[in-house]
Amino acid sequence: MAGRLGSLALLLVSLAISCEVGSFVVLHYVLGIGWLPEYAQGRSPQGPGWLTEREAWGAWHAPNRDDRQQSRCFSVSLDSNSYGARDRERAVDGDPHRTVVLGDSFAEGWGVEADQRLSDLLEARYHREFLNFGVENDVGPLQYQILYERLASKFSHDRVLILFLPDNDFTDNDADYWRRFRSDFHERYRPYYQASDPDGGYRAFYPVPPPPDGFADWHSVPPAGWTAWATGWPRRNLWSLAMYRYLGLQLYRMGTYSGYLDYSADQLKAVLSSFAKIKELAGDRRVTIVVIPRQNDFARVRAAGSRRLIDALDRFGRAHNVDIVDLMQWMPRIEPRTERYYLPCDGHWSDVGNRVAADALAAALRLGP
Repeated sequence: MAGRLGSLALLLVSLAISCEVGSFVVLHYVLGIGWLPEYAQGRSPQGPGWLTEREAWGAWHAPNRDDRQQSRCFSVSLDSNSYGARDRERAVDGDPHRTVVLGDSFAEGWGVEADQRLSDLLEARYHREFLNFGVENDVGPLQYQILYERLASKFSHDRVLILFLPDNDFTDNDADYWRRFRSDFHERYRPYYQASDPDGGYRAFYPVPPPPDGFADWHSVPPAGWTAWATGWPRRNLWSLAMYRYLGLQLYRMGTYSGYLDYSADQLKAVLSSFAKIKELAGDRRVTIVVIPRQNDFARVRAAGSRRLIDALDRFGRAHNVDIVDLMQWMPRIEPRTERYYLPCDGHWSDVGNRVAADALAAALRLGP
């Protein structure tokens, strides 16, 4: 009996090790996720010296820091100013004719040097400051709203540019989605939408309190404390569980998810509430929402022949005096080979994508010469 139990235990251990090794090989070498399984959740491979999660909007950068961002197809430098933005130093009371740029990793310039990203290309072309408040690491419209209210709006400007990525901006602040697909929902200080009144208003909901001093960095012991950190260790560090989460997400999206088509009515309502709040805070300043397609969006939208999202945004824009620019309509006019827009290893804009987006935006908004 003892021998059979020992053999069974040995078999289970061997299967567990094989599963762990196999998951590591697939996630790291085939899919290029990174060296730690928690990167399968979408977290950035930058270290604690660069990213923090102590601000009311969640992810941000440590001020006056430098780091390096590396993947299979890029290696770029990262530098933050005294306010924590990946940008050169900006005066709060500077030229009033400046543009505040809000968005996620596409706005921040994931995978490209700072001078190759959209905001810097526009600044160099038009000799007008584009203050980049983009930030990576699971950042969506609710966070754009809070970041604008708490920080970006303090800088003198007369225009706001919101880079909206339907691919994940509908889910980044959706608490139900995170509870289902993310293992770190109760570990990170970041906001989620919560309906606050029958008329459709929303407030920011945080599953954990603000982190105390010393636990501000994104992979330090979380605000929930040592117990939550310890019980969450397997989810963060076992490749087999990372593979389970990855496969669950792929099944959810069925490999063809398009934020242009597959969002829910509730997700749209929540996102538009943040855009409306940003416009309210901006007052008479001109606000533009720039819609960014991912590679899969082109095929899905073309096959469906649907303008579902753009029609909804156009109605919102007319009601709130907000400009809407759909780059899916403009970028192919400049460069029809859409695959060139994206880095070959992860789907963010390449330097070509940033340049084409800058040209498209200039044409759409009829910016200066």
